[in-house]
Amino acid sequence: MKSPSDTLRSFFRRNRGASSGAPTAQAESLPLPALVLEAEKIAASLQSGVHGRRRSGPGEDFWQFRPYHVGEPATSIDWRQSARSPVEDTFWVRERERENAQSLMLWCDPSPSMQWRSSDALPTKAERAQLCTLALASASLRGGERAGLLTGIEAGRALAGRQVLPRLAASLLRQDADEPEFPRMSLVPPRSDLVVISDFLWDEDRIDTFLKACASRPVRTHLLCVLDPAERELKRSGRIRFEGLEGGVLTLPAMESLGPAYEQAMNAHLAALKQSAASLHADCIVHDTSQNPLPALLALHMALGGGR
Repeated sequence: MKSPSDTLRSFFRRNRGASSGAPTAQAESLPLPALVLEAEKIAASLQSGVHGRRRSGPGEDFWQFRPYHVGEPATSIDWRQSARSPVEDTFWVRERERENAQSLMLWCDPSPSMQWRSSDALPTKAERAQLCTLALASASLRGGERAGLLTGIEAGRALAGRQVLPRLAASLLRQDADEPEFPRMSLVPPRSDLVVISDFLWDEDRIDTFLKACASRPVRTHLLCVLDPAERELKRSGRIRFEGLEGGVLTLPAMESLGPAYEQAMNAHLAALKQSAASLHADCIVHDTSQNPLPALLALHMALGGGR
């Protein structure tokens, strides 16, 4: 027989972000312009954290200038550097040592249960996941690479140029709960990076199936686990009635007696997630929505190659 804490953890898995008695706290998503602006600010901070001490010299992050060649688009010219040139009528192009653009594909969990928060002072898991998705996409686009989503009307399209970020944001906000429960791996270009953002309150079998599907493709997989603080620690007391966002009701007495066992079970779940990811050469970073997203995103950005 399952213990009450095991029953509660299973309920959270089936109905991620269950509410307790009172109506579920949900928040309106940020307006599109505000969401894009916030993502751009975080992306700028990510690049500052990685490249803040950039100096001329050898290495994969080194930028060089070369003369402009006739026939190249005028947008490739670095006008500031050209204006500094001691040679008149010479235009310079900013170029990276590694010229092959990489693709970053992102899957942001569209499940209804991501639309939850435990407090009005917190963002929903979906809001934080969307912000993280766009910030990573923006950082990639700023680095001259391609970025794309695996959900919504833009699914599978790897786009280039910083001007496409609002387009990605609009597609991200229009995704619905009818999306597949896994990223469609057939849409992920070979030798690209795949970032999957979810709360990962899934059964072990689903996690294993998902990770093996990722490992079957020539891609590098990175997981960002976004959780509400109430899902990490059970700080409730008395008799609580949980209502699942995706169905189901569970009533448990004396919640204060279940906290330690629940937290132990949740920590074991996260440890198993990280271990499963590591066994298939995937990164896994856990983020709490009560915390600033920048440290988690910076760690993930470094795992991606720091904008390479």
